[in-house]
Amino acid sequence: MVEQAKSLLTKIKQENPLILNLTNSVTVDFVANGLLSLGASPVMSHAEEEMEDLISIARAVVINLGTLDERFIKLCALACKTANRLSIPLILDPVGVGASQYRTNTSLQFITDFNISIVRGNASEMMALAGSAGKTKGVDSTADSTQAIASAHYLAKNYGVTVAISGQTDVIVDHQQTVQLERGSPMMPKVTGTGCLLSAVVGAFHAIEADRFTAAAAATWFYGICGETAAENAAGPGSFRTAFLDALYTVVP
Repeated sequence: MVEQAKSLLTKIKQENPLILNLTNSVTVDFVANGLLSLGASPVMSHAEEEMEDLISIARAVVINLGTLDERFIKLCALACKTANRLSIPLILDPVGVGASQYRTNTSLQFITDFNISIVRGNASEMMALAGSAGKTKGVDSTADSTQAIASAHYLAKNYGVTVAISGQTDVIVDHQQTVQLERGSPMMPKVTGTGCLLSAVVGAFHAIEADRFTAAAAATWFYGICGETAAENAAGPGSFRTAFLDALYTVVP
């Protein structure tokens, strides 16, 4: 894992892949700055008129459903359709699935109708997507990530996606493999946007590495290391946010 992450990180910094983000309004600044710190090139858009142009030059497209409405859903569907046609990998962050039927139905529609490469979320979101009894508290998980492994396998088998579950233990699952990663810091959930940024970082790694499982696992492992490094230099959530961006820029596995 160390050598894989190091190699992919080096390639990201060398190739500076363009990552298109259709993301929520709460965390857009953090996601953009995080990708820049990593070495990728972020572009954020909510304009239907430029989707074709942007996706044609992007190396990955990240869909984040944190703040959704009918216009945004229509835009994301157009982006997914275009990305599939152009063979650009799609990463879906189904924020808050299980908190409302609207979010759950929208996310299920995307993984049913389009070829999504990686779904990244917390345990409750994955359990809700799989039809389990998992409940969310807003956008926060009420379940441990290891409780969602069966749900992740169900999603991988039935929808052909790789699943990345974030939590105290991060779990990466596809139809053949499962890996559990024990990295990160308890400070990470205290900062809004760390999950959103992880989805974008997974997109950056997948832009470089075609194998979805390898990309998701390496990105998640590296992200955890950055969280640990940032926590060593932070007094609280505010300084942790800054230290985390610095870690994405400086950490070499």
